[in-house]
Amino acid sequence: MTDTNVRPVTLDASVCTDCRRCLDACPTGVFQPDPESGRVRVVYPDDCHVCFLCVPDCPAGAIAVSWDAPNPRLRSIYDTLDIVLAEPARHERRLADDEN
Repeated sequence: MTDTNVRPVTLDASVCTDCRRCLDACPTGVFQPDPESGRVRVVYPDDCHVCFLCVPDCPAGAIAVSWDAPNPRLRSIYDTLDIVLAEPARHERRLADDEN
C-alpha cells in the first residue's frame, strides 16, 4: 500500500544553495521562489511528474524525488513530450489555435 503522506519531490532547505537551477529544470513549475524570503521552495509538490529532471541539475543534492509517492495522473510529462515529438505539426497547429 502506498503512503499518501509521501510527497513526490522534496527540497532540503538546509542543503539548498538557492542556485535556482530547479526553476528551469522542472517542466511543471513545482519549484517557486518564496514571496517573503525569496528562496526557492517546493510550492506545488502534487504537480511533480516524477521525471527526475531537477535532480541532476541540483549541484547541492538538495532535491529528492520519490517513486513511492501516489500519482493520480493518467498521463505523465513523458506522454505529453512524446506526443509533441511524434506529431509536431499537430502540436504547432494547437499552439496557433491557442493564440487566436
